[in-house]
Amino acid sequence: MTKIALMATKALIITGLTSNFAIAGANQNKLIYGVDNREDVANHADAQLVNLAKSVAGQVRNSNLYSLDDEFFGFPKRNLRDMGICKEERFSEQTTLPRCSGFLVAKDILVTAGHCVTDMNDCTGHKWVFDYTAGTEKIAKKNVYSCTEVLGQKLTMGIFATKDYAIVRLDRAVEGREPLKLKMKGNPKTGTEIAVIGHPSGLPLKIAGGATIKKKRINFFYANLDTYGGNSGSPVFDENTGEVLGILVQGARDYVRSATQFCQVSNRVSNDGGDEKVFKIKKVKELKKLID
Repeated sequence: MTKIALMATKALIITGLTSNFAIAGANQNKLIYGVDNREDVANHADAQLVNLAKSVAGQVRNSNLYSLDDEFFGFPKRNLRDMGICKEERFSEQTTLPRCSGFLVAKDILVTAGHCVTDMNDCTGHKWVFDYTAGTEKIAKKNVYSCTEVLGQKLTMGIFATKDYAIVRLDRAVEGREPLKLKMKGNPKTGTEIAVIGHPSGLPLKIAGGATIKKKRINFFYANLDTYGGNSGSPVFDENTGEVLGILVQGARDYVRSATQFCQVSNRVSNDGGDEKVFKIKKVKELKKLID
């Protein structure tokens, strides 16, 4: 295995257990900056972000979906407490499922992080599930799509050389959801208000706003987004325009051991920080031909 591949496959270990979402990549660890801004889609006040959430999917292992009948899949009911997270943590009782996040850029094309789809095995070994939201007990088969082709993929590391994205074709056009609008020209400014939509820790879909761009680099920018493993591949939006600015790909450590209990709690730092790395969507070169 190459050095890059090793970096991209380090598992997040929580109290001796490997989470179902964490083995998607080493660089998906994230954390909470200041106040925890994560909200379930149904509870979020921003109508624009709630609408955009319809076009965000979770990557789920084929083996974690089993047919209940002609219309629905079932899935294992494992929550954060089962994985060693303290019961006082937000969403600790919610069931986890996706290992990564992704989003529609065309009717049958989805973008995610490069470390979430490294080869065809990652493509064919997983499904993409829309509408995995809080309270979901079974998944409608009409909201589940297979990956049939990897149209583009890059995974390189470094301050200047970072590239972390994958483009996949789904088995059919996605119905009832619109491809997201992408910012393919210009550069977002430091201080731009941003939000992320995805599956932190494999949880049901969450929207997290209240963040800004902190620092810019050639291919990516840093932000103080509240994200976790499972958010890798999430779209990061300009909160005002609704445009996708980039792909959430990397961050700081998301959980630490509790000082008083034998369990893990969220890693919390000042809101002035910003170590969550977002790969600029305009740097995904293949998209210019695929969506024009």
